[in-house]
Amino acid sequence: MTTALSVQRTIDTAQQAVFAVIADPRRHREMDGSDTVRGTEATGPITRVGEVFRMDMHHRDAGDYQTDNHVTAFEPGRVIAWRTSEVDAEPAGWEWIWRLDPIDDSTTAVSLTYDWSDVHDPAVLALVPFPAIPLPALEQSLVGLAALVARPRP
Repeated sequence: MTTALSVQRTIDTAQQAVFAVIADPRRHREMDGSDTVRGTEATGPITRVGEVFRMDMHHRDAGDYQTDNHVTAFEPGRVIAWRTSEVDAEPAGWEWIWRLDPIDDSTTAVSLTYDWSDVHDPAVLALVPFPAIPLPALEQSLVGLAALVARPRP
């Protein structure tokens, strides 16, 4: 049984510039390939493990709702991850993991993993058809990210 999806893309932008966009929840709607993110209550970028940022969401079956996102990994320029929960609740076990590896000073390999391997609650598993976000939506998120950070071409 598959419990995670992962996509990769090489982006022609320096690692720190790519990370700056991913670490800023206010930019997530601009790169969201699933078309579920509507906005955020965040006022600035993520800076450490333990932070929680709230997102305004919409799903065709669930309507409008909010999520809290609990930052589980933060290595500046390299890794950022969070687990999603209902508002003011503990995460149910799925995690979004972004990894960045520099290829050179102006090119970055980016991976996005959507991992639901820690979802064990039968009620959540009955309610959420994993993967709730399909692979093409993850791929489109990387396309959106690349467009946001694209360097002007001479």
